[in-house]
Amino acid sequence: MELYFGSMQREIVDTEINTLVTFDIPDIGVTFKAPYQAEGIAKDYASLLTLLEFIEVNPQLFKNRALELYCNNLDLVEQVQNSTVDNESLVPLLQKALVYRSKLRYTINWVSLADNPAERPEID
Repeated sequence: MELYFGSMQREIVDTEINTLVTFDIPDIGVTFKAPYQAEGIAKDYASLLTLLEFIEVNPQLFKNRALELYCNNLDLVEQVQNSTVDNESLVPLLQKALVYRSKLRYTINWVSLADNPAERPEID
């Protein structure tokens, strides 16, 4: 099953939180977008961890399926694949992603921005 995640700037900013964390699961018709306050790559980690939590609390939707996660942030993909970060502040986020990987057995890969449905513009 292909699962996509990412983050984007909100088109309409009515609060100080101008970022959305997103994920999209086309096979089951789930799209998720929520405001979140973070900077840089931490936004995409927040999206990844939100997606992984969704998978964990909805096991019936993912039972007996290979989980292929896709993101257009190559740095994040490489960090999770290699289990290493060079920014100390990202260590707790990477550790959480790795704990989920051992439980959920997902793979993570890069996809272009144009091919990431989680990065579709916000509709307000």
